[in-house]
Amino acid sequence: MRGTRLFVVSLAGMSVSAAVLMLLIPSLFHADEQPSFWGLGVLACLTVAFAVGARYWRPSTSRPGGRP
Repeated sequence: MRGTRLFVVSLAGMSVSAAVLMLLIPSLFHADEQPSFWGLGVLACLTVAFAVGARYWRPSTSRPGGRP
């Protein structure tokens, strides 16, 4: 049960951080705005960390018939 909860939390965290990252990408191409490279870098690292966590805590699936 703990692994499933961690999987859901990491999946939700990855979704939110990736969505915010995608919303901030256009600010890199506007000449009048100062992009925050630290903020984008932190969000990118968070997205990757949550993706690794989701991959690590992924629930095991077993097919009928005993094959993994």
